[in-house]
Amino acid sequence: MSKNIIVQKKILFISNKMNSVQIGGRKNLTNLNEKVLKNIFKENFFSYKLEKKKITSFYNVLLALTGNIDGVNDKRIGIIKYIIEKNKITHVFIDGSNLGKISRKISNSSIKIITFCHNVETNFFLKKFKTFFNFRNFYILLANFFSELQTVYFSDYLIYLNNRDKKIMEKYFYKKKSFILPMCIDDKFKKYRNSINKNKFLLFVGSNFFGNVSGLKWYIDRIVNNIELKTYVVGKNLKSKKLARNPKIIFKGFVRNLNQIYKNALFIVAPIFEGSGMKTKVAESLMHGKPVIGLKEAFVGYEKFEKKIGIKCNNENDFIKGINKLSKKKHYFYDAQLRKIYIKNFSNYKMKNSYEKFFGKI
Repeated sequence: MSKNIIVQKKILFISNKMNSVQIGGRKNLTNLNEKVLKNIFKENFFSYKLEKKKITSFYNVLLALTGNIDGVNDKRIGIIKYIIEKNKITHVFIDGSNLGKISRKISNSSIKIITFCHNVETNFFLKKFKTFFNFRNFYILLANFFSELQTVYFSDYLIYLNNRDKKIMEKYFYKKKSFILPMCIDDKFKKYRNSINKNKFLLFVGSNFFGNVSGLKWYIDRIVNNIELKTYVVGKNLKSKKLARNPKIIFKGFVRNLNQIYKNALFIVAPIFEGSGMKTKVAESLMHGKPVIGLKEAFVGYEKFEKKIGIKCNNENDFIKGINKLSKKKHYFYDAQLRKIYIKNFSNYKMKNSYEKFFGKI
């Protein structure tokens, strides 16, 4: 029934991350959103990419405070209005909660506006401002606050990755019709013969985002010397950060295809103290059938499965004990039960099924 209803709808997908050269969880999630929605709506799918530009002048800072951030400006909003009118668009899917000016400018009774919240940008930039206290970060915080305010007011539906983000957004602003869709990633797992894994290394995967850097610093300073196994660190520019050198830490840099390194790792470490949204590295670990040892933040959005997918730690003693306990177990190259959790709850298949139900109702 929902598929027949969907055929009657036309959707415009708006993002500044489509086909981006950047690597990271948000970009991958944007691409998956686009791919799945295109598969569902087929010839009734339309897209428009915003071209981002860095804020380099005081005038542009002032414009950002009016909502002109991340590629948004009046000229591009005019193009978006033209696409909506020409193609008789019924639903607009905005990929990012800080693109609120678009919602305000296109809002009318003939279209439904759905905004996908990768995280709560106001909360994210507030944490960044507290960590790196300067005027630039203060203005970025204000710009995102005013943009999210418009998003919440003018969107018909908000999509969150987890209940925590929903509660935080409602705390800053107010309640809105919403839908929870946990972090989903495209299935890139290639099945292979599953034998005993005799490798002796752990794996940390992450970008040079400040939450990853501070977590990795803590891990190197507090954990590494208390465990026997080496840890491979995968991520662009992480080696350039001011992190203590340790022979048990092997910096691998940027790795385009992670399949082999995930296959050979015993399990994944996620020493993350702060952040927003959900951690892509946990979904990736499940996709590859690997358990996770992490701090509380790493398991946000995965709470229902935390006892099945690894060990949640509250402090360094928990972390050390968890690693030493898990490293003594017999490990295979992948755990089929963890793969099943991924397929059912955090995969592209899950996303497609969820969107078909969602758009069949609105």
